[in-house]
Amino acid sequence: MHPLEPFVPIDRLRALAHGVPLPDRTQGAALFADITGFTPLTHALVVNHGYRTGAEKLTRQLNTVYEALVNVVHRFGGSVIGFSGDAITCWFDGDDGWLATTCALDMQNVMKPFASSSTDVGVNEPLTIKIAIAAGPARRFLVGDPEIQGSGNI
Repeated sequence: MHPLEPFVPIDRLRALAHGVPLPDRTQGAALFADITGFTPLTHALVVNHGYRTGAEKLTRQLNTVYEALVNVVHRFGGSVIGFSGDAITCWFDGDDGWLATTCALDMQNVMKPFASSSTDVGVNEPLTIKIAIAAGPARRFLVGDPEIQGSGNI
């Protein structure tokens, strides 16, 4: 694994490795996956383990779920382009939606153990996933002022 992989989308890493910019216009599929159940899990962890230990156990559980989902996205050739709370946004360049849909089905399979059994943090709060996919043309924009804090294409 490249040391920047957890912080930079894999398509961006490939472009940087080859010294080419990502095109500002592209075609592909966006996949948005929202994990449900973290609010009750958080509450249960705090009640059962206290604030500090509960937060540590929640972080471990989040990392376990995200690692499983990100691995699926990468296996299907997608890039995770953003995290937002308990959701991830992914991009499948050049996809008409079939690849992203197949990935979504596999993501649902990966989530089954988190929904049907107690978690590795000692609390039985099921986690599930909701996924939306949109396919078609997309634009990438340069965001931010490099003089202030850097910039990047999304």
